[in-house]
Amino acid sequence: MKIRAKISLAVALAGVYASAQEAKKPEGTRELYYFGSGAKDTLPPIRKVALNPTKGASRQAPPRDASDPITAALHLGLRYNLVLVNETTGRSQTADSDRVFHKGECVAIDFESNRSGYLYVLAKQSSGDWRPLFPSPEMSDQSNIIDPGQKVRAPNGYCFEITDPPGTETLTVVLSRDPRDFFELYQGIKGSTGPTTPTPAPSSPKPEASPLQLADARLVNDAVARMAQQFGSTRDLVIRKVSQPVGSQEQSGGVYVVNASDKPTSTVVAKIEIHHR
Repeated sequence: MKIRAKISLAVALAGVYASAQEAKKPEGTRELYYFGSGAKDTLPPIRKVALNPTKGASRQAPPRDASDPITAALHLGLRYNLVLVNETTGRSQTADSDRVFHKGECVAIDFESNRSGYLYVLAKQSSGDWRPLFPSPEMSDQSNIIDPGQKVRAPNGYCFEITDPPGTETLTVVLSRDPRDFFELYQGIKGSTGPTTPTPAPSSPKPEASPLQLADARLVNDAVARMAQQFGSTRDLVIRKVSQPVGSQEQSGGVYVVNASDKPTSTVVAKIEIHHR
């Protein structure tokens, strides 16, 4: 009887402890972003593989090496701010994510993440193909690693000009800690060829100015579609705009995108829409 009593007491205490732990879990997208934050860490390298010319580019990433770090992270997420850039002075100011931009204005996006990861930003062209903005195919030496506390602007060193016709520009953003998740996208971008001068206005692309060859464009398009379906689930991905900054490290109008699932993930994929008229 005494043993049973001790076991019952232990179970009761465990239940109280579990309830207390659950109560500590933050509520809200912004809070989850900071709850899942971590220090800068080492990412698995993107390994090169030999391509079979008879079968085309390999779409399978190399297997994980035993020495590779664990990539899955709880509540992996990013935050971003739309930025209005003055092309004459180079100065920039944050803009509300719901702002309607006008012809002639130049826009960029500032990104931050709560964990180290590889960052990809792509813009959808009128042809339906995805054009890489960051990293750019024209800048082969550009690193796309982002660490906590680091701000990355896309396009890097440029902005894209709003032009006619009025409408909505759609961007896809990929934050990943595991090269196996985005290896197909990596191959499509790295294997692309085209003009050496970045196009400042992806909102009005010219077919002949596309930096991707047809085969590479298909590879990139397939990769974006697959990752959006696999990692952009609305059930797990939560998005919140914070109109007024809470801390000194935040800017007004920032948008948080976080995987709210209790299951760690290595990749998040989000869509950003920029409206103009």
